[in-house]
Amino acid sequence: MLKIIYQNKLEKTCYRFFTRNKHKATHWSVIRKKNRPSDKAMEHFDDFYKDVFGSHWLNIRKGLLGVQKYVAVINNYSNTEVSIDALEKDGALNMRTLYTLEKDNITEMLLKKKSLRYLDNLLKQENGEIQHHNPTLPAITPTENKTLSLEASLSTAIIDSSRLVSITDSVSVASLSHFIPTTKIKGMEDFVPESDHYRYFDNGTPLQARVEKEFNLHFPEHLNIYCYEEDNFSTFKSPKRDITDVYNYYIMDGGSVLPVLALDLKPGHRFLDMCAAPGGKSFIALQTLYPNYVVCNDVSISRVNRILSVLEQYFYDLDERWFKQNRIKVTQVDGRSIDKGNFDRILVDVPCTTDRHSLTDNDNNIFKPGRIKERLKLPELQSALLVNALKLVEKGGVVVYSTCSLSPIQNDGVVHMALKQIWEETNREIVIKDLGPALAPFRNVYKFANQKFMKYGHLVIPFVKQNYGPTYFCKLQRIT
Repeated sequence: MLKIIYQNKLEKTCYRFFTRNKHKATHWSVIRKKNRPSDKAMEHFDDFYKDVFGSHWLNIRKGLLGVQKYVAVINNYSNTEVSIDALEKDGALNMRTLYTLEKDNITEMLLKKKSLRYLDNLLKQENGEIQHHNPTLPAITPTENKTLSLEASLSTAIIDSSRLVSITDSVSVASLSHFIPTTKIKGMEDFVPESDHYRYFDNGTPLQARVEKEFNLHFPEHLNIYCYEEDNFSTFKSPKRDITDVYNYYIMDGGSVLPVLALDLKPGHRFLDMCAAPGGKSFIALQTLYPNYVVCNDVSISRVNRILSVLEQYFYDLDERWFKQNRIKVTQVDGRSIDKGNFDRILVDVPCTTDRHSLTDNDNNIFKPGRIKERLKLPELQSALLVNALKLVEKGGVVVYSTCSLSPIQNDGVVHMALKQIWEETNREIVIKDLGPALAPFRNVYKFANQKFMKYGHLVIPFVKQNYGPTYFCKLQRIT
């Protein structure tokens, strides 16, 4: 469009310039530009996650699209002291030190609260404010208490309105972990809302799984992980080979550390990484110096080659020292068909929608039109992998299920499906470990999702200032 503006009518001086009006969002040219898999992924997430996370979704969305932060895991088979010294000079912080200091602060704070509560009770007793020490206040005896009817007790009961669920509140409905199938597909043929995954989740069958709180998280002494503090977006230098001809540290997303810590590895354990590629979590497990035997497995030869590449770059004398001594084994098997191994610890880091990758990379993106069926079948595959792990693990052993997705269907939904199947097919008792108290000292390192959004596991959410994740993980222990 050509516009002519006269600055002075007498002189008739004019300026000519072109302007172009933007097309509406429904215009064909705008629609054609938004046909990349990453755009499709963003549409799916906006459709689904906004209903799940409510007002929190906007900040999570900013994190997903923001600069991702990483951590550096020191390789104990390199020159460790030199590597640690170099990272600390660059301002990096040892995550184990941060965790220990915060844990001590929390313990001290709890002890102070306990002491103050004790002193307060003593003062109340001295002033006669506590009922059983004040003879002027009638006490209800056990016999009298039994005579109170339900109807009578309701007349004086206080309703906890915070636990009420409103059908108009999408966040509170999501917290029930009860998902309803979608009834309408919007838009074009290749547009299937992420909410369509709801149909994979069935909460109608009661489970024989109990939840136990876990207050301690063991951070191995030889596992050195370095990170930068909140709001510090410094980047780690590329790893270098040293005198042992292996790389000095491994750079990875910080959220990936937690599923391995949740395993609670101990000396002599036999460990299976069921879906191990590219090998970062197996690398962390080996850096604890605890496992006696490690199996790194994946389903395709290309993914197995990625595992082998990592092992060759970070462990010297791989053939003589590791493979021939049967300390590390790399296998190419569908995790659903593994039927033996006597494993004490199993990590099930399943294929998922890889939310951050889906928004930033169009190559091999699971939101490509040709991969719709594969994406919708993910919960079925994930559940089958977890079920097999729960059947493989030894009595008393631990399975950790993890994804890099925000989807409650791929996270808690899959755990629920797997537990239901285990309950129906076996007599095994599985306990869910609530790591909430144990993870509290990490509150200055990670941003965790509010537990009202989950029933079983824990979720590291992307956060602009400390942008790790998303990483979901759930710890399950076989009791019988």
